[in-house]
Amino acid sequence: MTSKVTVRTLALLLLFTLTSCGYRSTPEYQLEEYEERISTVTGQPLPPATVSFPELPPLRERQYPLPDIRLKALEALNLLECPRLTQLIAHRNNSLGKQMQPSQLLDYEKKLIAQLKDCTNYLQQQNKKPELRTRLEAILQQKEAALPAAKWNALLSNTELPDQLSGFQTLLPLHGDNGRQGTLEALKYLKLYLKDDRFSPPYDQQSLEVQLQQLTASHYSGQLLAAATALTNTLNRVSVMLEKSNNTICPQGRRSVKIERLNNVFRLFYVDSIQPYIARVVSEGRDWRSVMLPLLLELPPPPDKAMEDYLLAITDCDSAFSVWHQLNRAILRHAQSWQKVLTECQIQPGQNPAN
Repeated sequence: MTSKVTVRTLALLLLFTLTSCGYRSTPEYQLEEYEERISTVTGQPLPPATVSFPELPPLRERQYPLPDIRLKALEALNLLECPRLTQLIAHRNNSLGKQMQPSQLLDYEKKLIAQLKDCTNYLQQQNKKPELRTRLEAILQQKEAALPAAKWNALLSNTELPDQLSGFQTLLPLHGDNGRQGTLEALKYLKLYLKDDRFSPPYDQQSLEVQLQQLTASHYSGQLLAAATALTNTLNRVSVMLEKSNNTICPQGRRSVKIERLNNVFRLFYVDSIQPYIARVVSEGRDWRSVMLPLLLELPPPPDKAMEDYLLAITDCDSAFSVWHQLNRAILRHAQSWQKVLTECQIQPGQNPAN
């Protein structure tokens, strides 16, 4: 019995050790350790977080209502001259067509507009059924007016892109692609798909679904935004602790044990781990925005103020409440706080205080 307990205990210890080692290689650990080391050396308690991750609004605040404009059954039967349009309408009215997802509905609306144009042009050229042609032209105008809303819904009331933005579990890893390339390629494709009215590959329904599935393969966008938020909080916390302990680190400009320990934390934790991570998040954030912003320009304005604020928070660099503006301010404040401490202690950043 004793040996079994011992083996089980050793197995649990091994599992804990492996788990602990894995956690040490995460940005969450690096940021927490940096904060705690600064807190220990300065004797300052950890300040509260200053920013929070922007929360994606609920579906009702990010979805456009679409008018249900359909041809009556009698009108559909009278479209013998336009068999493709008749077939498309019949598909929409069957059981599967009534359950279309937003991306499928967008593909249908684009095809319907194309077929309505072809049919009305044909009827006009043949001088047939002027009353029906007038009715089709009115529906065409309504469908074209509603198309931007269908485009919006396909991206932001669907599941793929919202899951990318909100479904993160961890921060962006310290190393590795983690879905970056696939996400950027999918976002670039969606921009071109929204602009183009062709229906052959790569602008067909199947290719669209493949690209949307690419977005579900990772939570890169959300992890990137979460990393920017976490970095902002860490940098601001450290700045506050340094600012509050400014006069006690090097009394009257004299070097102390405290500054030696503090400088070691700066070199071993910030310079070696945090600074490269900041550079990665800032660089990848710039690349992500350069793809995301042109995509959003292909869409109509957000249907709700909450959604408008959210998009500004994740893509804008000038708004005071945006993720990226707050990160830039936190980086500057953090650098100034360290510069002031090290200058007062007559140390250059990264220099060994013993020299």
